[in-house]
Amino acid sequence: MNKPDELVMMDVKCYLTEEEKIERGSELALHVRSAELLGDEKKEKAAAYKTKIDTHNLEALTLSMALQNGFETRSIECRLVKNYALRTVDIVRFDSGELVLTRPMEIGEAQESMFNDETNGDERHKGKITLLGR
Repeated sequence: MNKPDELVMMDVKCYLTEEEKIERGSELALHVRSAELLGDEKKEKAAAYKTKIDTHNLEALTLSMALQNGFETRSIECRLVKNYALRTVDIVRFDSGELVLTRPMEIGEAQESMFNDETNGDERHKGKITLLGR
């Protein structure tokens, strides 16, 4: 008695028909376009993550420098105190009264005293023309 033939699956070469070639071409175009879109999306996400990482690294650097130096720079409300007799401007912290900086008056600031009615006579130079710094 003969045994029935055994069935097996095997990969063999099959030539494509014209219809199959058109079908495979359409599939190929879809896959190429999908890969391009995913590549673009990957680049956008990578750029977004790079920005997030850089932000954290910059903040870490700022905090590290503050710890190393023992101070940090903050925006604090300050008063400008003009001394027309000395031709200086003191910058004083509004919250603590601490003197932050003393600088020479600029030309425009020094000229304000000529038109300011609140200054006393000594500060007005009594009508004399005086060059700054002399």
